[in-house]
Amino acid sequence: MDVVEIYRSPWRTIGLFLASVGFTAFAGWLIYAHPTIGLTAVTPGSFGEFEAYVGVAFFGLCIVLIFPKLFQSKLVVSVGPRGIYDRRLSTDWIPWKSIRSVTPVQFQRQRMLVLEIDPAADADLPWTKGARRKAKLNRVFGRSGYWMTAADLRGGFPALVEAVSAAKRGA
Repeated sequence: MDVVEIYRSPWRTIGLFLASVGFTAFAGWLIYAHPTIGLTAVTPGSFGEFEAYVGVAFFGLCIVLIFPKLFQSKLVVSVGPRGIYDRRLSTDWIPWKSIRSVTPVQFQRQRMLVLEIDPAADADLPWTKGARRKAKLNRVFGRSGYWMTAADLRGGFPALVEAVSAAKRGA
């Protein structure tokens, strides 16, 4: 079996960037205009205004994080006989023998794959510091494993699932 390589999709990345810009602008407008929406108003000092400030901060951060990716169409995920190499999570291959399961999960409309790793092997694997921090945070909230998103990948979630399924069949 060959290695399947999945690159970042420039069109998906542009879409994520534009959505973040739009949500940031909308939240900023809520703060500036203080409109009445339905039966509620976004008045100064209200919880609605607080939510708008959180929206500006969150989606503004998304803009900052996504912007450099607009200029990168590099390889993101490789899947093959050796295992999985997601460059967002690790600095090298995660071998199949260390992966207990690969489970699809969905929150709202966002679909991801969760890698459940053998605890005995976890400490020796080449995870990035960020991936380890996120995995610890996920455990605090009752979720375990390392999460692979597909929002910015060519072919999206179906391509990621197919690559992993084909590699597991061939392994």
